Amino acid sequence: MMTKIKANRNIFIGFGIILLFILISFTYFSPQLEGKQLDAHDLSTFRGGSKELNDYRQETGDEALWTNSMFGGMPSFLLSTKYPGNLLAKVQSLVDAIPRPARYLILMFSMFFALLLILEVKLWVSAVGALAYGLFSFFFVIIDAGHMTKAHTLTYMALVVGGVLLAYKRNAFWGSLLAAFSLSWMLSANHPQMTYYTGIMVVIIGLTYLVAAIKEKKLPSFLKTSALLLLAALLAVGTNFSRLSTTYEYGKYSMRGESELTSTDDNQTSGLDKSYILDYSYDFGEAMTAFIPRFKGGGMAEPLGEESEVYQFFAKNQGKAQARQISQNLPLYWGTQPISSAPFYYGAVLCFLFVLGLFVLKGKDKWWIVAVVVVSFLLSLGKNFGFLSHFMVDYFPWYNKFRDVKNIIVIQQFAMALMGVLAVKELYLNRQNQKELTQKLKYAWFIVGGLALVFAVLPGLAGDFRTPSDLRLVQAGWPDQLMEALRADRRMVLRTDAFKTFLFVTIAAGVIWLYLKQKIKATYALLIWALLIFVDLWPVNKRYLNSDDFIAARKAEVPFTPSVADQEILKDKSQEYRVLNIAVSPFNDASTSYFHHSIGGYHGAKMQRYQELIESQISPEIQALGSRLQKAETQADVEAVFDGLDVLNMLNTRYVIYNPKAGPLFNSQALGNAWFVEDISLVENADEEIAALDAFDPATEAIIDGRFSDALTGVSLDSGEQPTIELKEYQPNYLKYEATVAKGTPLAVFSEIYYPKGWNAYLDGELVDYVRANYVLRAMPVPQGVHQIEFKFEPQSYVFGNKVSLASSLILIFALLAIGFVEFKKKTRNEEETSSEA
Repeated sequence: MMTKIKANRNIFIGFGIILLFILISFTYFSPQLEGKQLDAHDLSTFRGGSKELNDYRQETGDEALWTNSMFGGMPSFLLSTKYPGNLLAKVQSLVDAIPRPARYLILMFSMFFALLLILEVKLWVSAVGALAYGLFSFFFVIIDAGHMTKAHTLTYMALVVGGVLLAYKRNAFWGSLLAAFSLSWMLSANHPQMTYYTGIMVVIIGLTYLVAAIKEKKLPSFLKTSALLLLAALLAVGTNFSRLSTTYEYGKYSMRGESELTSTDDNQTSGLDKSYILDYSYDFGEAMTAFIPRFKGGGMAEPLGEESEVYQFFAKNQGKAQARQISQNLPLYWGTQPISSAPFYYGAVLCFLFVLGLFVLKGKDKWWIVAVVVVSFLLSLGKNFGFLSHFMVDYFPWYNKFRDVKNIIVIQQFAMALMGVLAVKELYLNRQNQKELTQKLKYAWFIVGGLALVFAVLPGLAGDFRTPSDLRLVQAGWPDQLMEALRADRRMVLRTDAFKTFLFVTIAAGVIWLYLKQKIKATYALLIWALLIFVDLWPVNKRYLNSDDFIAARKAEVPFTPSVADQEILKDKSQEYRVLNIAVSPFNDASTSYFHHSIGGYHGAKMQRYQELIESQISPEIQALGSRLQKAETQADVEAVFDGLDVLNMLNTRYVIYNPKAGPLFNSQALGNAWFVEDISLVENADEEIAALDAFDPATEAIIDGRFSDALTGVSLDSGEQPTIELKEYQPNYLKYEATVAKGTPLAVFSEIYYPKGWNAYLDGELVDYVRANYVLRAMPVPQGVHQIEFKFEPQSYVFGNKVSLASSLILIFALLAIGFVEFKKKTRNEEETSSEA
């Protein structure tokens, strides 16, 4: 009876803690209570790139699966696509009622809280540990950038690990089931890189438990549990098979796939280029930002007050108003990355408890945590630890599909947070070993507190506070005196933060010492720990994500206002054409995609061939266009700017925005939606194919890879009277043309991006072959007569994938019900036996 009462009381407290997490989350994101939404760059670009897809979904209730609003056209699988076969993903809609980003912070707290309960950590220790984990600054930095899928995916990391540990420690069936559901939700959150890093951590856990099983002679039990976990992973993948199969299929054709261009450059891999993968790497010093937030200056736009040396310089030379404005956005970052918006700070107390855990914890959990911390640290160094990084890029499966390798520190912080909480648990359980624990506490304080104090007293040990990017400031006219003031400010923030870290570590160590000496109760020690977490992490996070980052909901949902040029273009009601916007960075912008079919866009996984076309043809043509516009003096000069811009013309670039406040340039040389050519040039490979674009006339010639020659055997270019072809109907995933051919079988070229895994061509309702032309476009022979030509986007990976997802979802749901029923019957039988014995 007492056990039931205690269990019910714990459930009640647990719900109370969840409510506390909700309260804290909405306190941090208080503008959401006013109906405001986050104003983040990537959210705006997402809305720009997915506008056509969302409009189609609202109008038809179906998924387009393809959009022509970015990069001439691309699949929507990594933009905005719903997968109806995944029934488990629908459970997530229950929490979708909570607006983001507060929703993600609540999940971050709650899932780590659940993990700690699985590990039998006391309720309130688990609650405070969840706060320490969830207030990790990385989480807030990525939310500020609008990386919502990354944030959402991270929320399930703790539950995946919780399922794995539950399976190995106590209950293989329930643990595997929990791992399956949580991994399914993690995959549906749709950030493969974060899921991949979680997988690395799970592999480390498995290897550690394997070694332990061999030592303890429990290998059969380990293998059975591992088999169940493997089955759980397969079912989780199965529930997301529609998403994963379409992504995998598209990945081969995207920048994440292998290029067909030959290269002797060691930089090239079967995925992304090595330099692109490793560009954003930690250096050894920058790893210290986990412990001292502005060890490397912080971000590239740090706010400082009147104590700033830069402020004093400008106040003296240009007045306080100018000084105040400049000192709110100082380029204090002096690490080796190209850019950095903020440090990834774990918290001083968390780092201290992690080191304490190294001394007080024993057993296999300690060693997998240490392994995760070490491996993630070494991999986060990227190009600064080239031997390991290049090995991983060259040989480790799928590692070369992801960039920004420092992001692997998410599993490092996770492991350190878990170690810290387990250290606190150990203090609770073994308080009687006062002398031993006190000695270990001193070791941890000497190491962590001493390191912080060293940098507080001698900040110059960190380096010279210079960075190669300072050259831009010198070129902008910053004199030597001002540069010295900037370096002084960098030194100052390091000293300030190091001293704060020392202070927090000393207080934390003091509280633990008082607890071990039985001078304060555990409750008060926990309250002080919680207070230290908030005082330490809250202000750091607020520096980078605060109320100023929220705007009215209407403005967030409609992020772009049509310019004068946009409005003028929108008057053209013809069915399809493309727009080039050179008033912005065309390949890092989605505002144009919000209104038009754009030559450019913003996406990290555009088509590989289109990216190569950008680099070899489109960008040089844009440069030539800009140069001609600057030199143009007469209307004739303006009309001639498109001469020889063959690739832009074949992409049907009808309008160019060069000044948003003025009307667009109209390109009369754009070739339209489709046309017939007079000549075909067969080439041997991709190298010859892209090189041939340097000098050809797309209006009369098609360049085609020789591998498609069989599909061209019936082509007869002597067509007599000029054949015609016209686009009659347009949907993102459906195109209908009408063609008239008087004689022969000429070749029609379509100004549409070639993607064979889904686009099917139909001639008068009959499925026919088509080929790739001009490196990225489509072409097909059209026989004599009047014909209807249709292109339909029908990717079988999506259709079949949804069937697999549905089947896997049903299997998992049945497994949950079956295991639940068996457990219920077992519990009922045990209660009956206990009652009869009484």
